[in-house]
Amino acid sequence: MKLVRELLKQKRFQLVLTGLAALAVVLGVLVVPIEQAGGGKLIRSIDDGLWWAVTTVTGVGYGDVYPMTGGGRVGGVILEIVGVLMFGLLVAMTAVAMKRQQERWYWKRLFERLEHLEERLKRIEKQGEFKIKDGV
Repeated sequence: MKLVRELLKQKRFQLVLTGLAALAVVLGVLVVPIEQAGGGKLIRSIDDGLWWAVTTVTGVGYGDVYPMTGGGRVGGVILEIVGVLMFGLLVAMTAVAMKRQQERWYWKRLFERLEHLEERLKRIEKQGEFKIKDGV
C-alpha cells in the first residue's frame, strides 16, 4: 500500500494514468457513432464502446467486440499504440518506485547497523580508557 500511495503522489504517474483513462473513455465513446454511421454491427452502445476501448488499451483485446469501419479501426490503432506506450510507462514507473523503496530500506538498515557499531565502539573505547586509568 505504501508503494501505491507513493505512486499516486507522483505527478507524472497521475498524468499518465489520467491520460490513459481519458483516452480510453474518449475513444470508447467516439467509436459508437462512427461505427453506427458506417454500418458496424458489433459496437452499438456506449457500453460496447467502453468495453472495446478498455480491452484494447490494456492489450487484452478479447475479440468479442471490435470496430468494423475504417474510422473505427483507425481509432483502434491509435488506442492500441498509445495505450501500450502509456501502459509501458506506468509499469516502468512502478518498477522504479519499487526499486527506490527497496534501496531506501537497505540504506536505512545500513545506517542502523553503522549506528549500532558506533555505539559498540564507544563502549569499547570507554572500557579501554577505564582500564588504562586504573592501571590494568
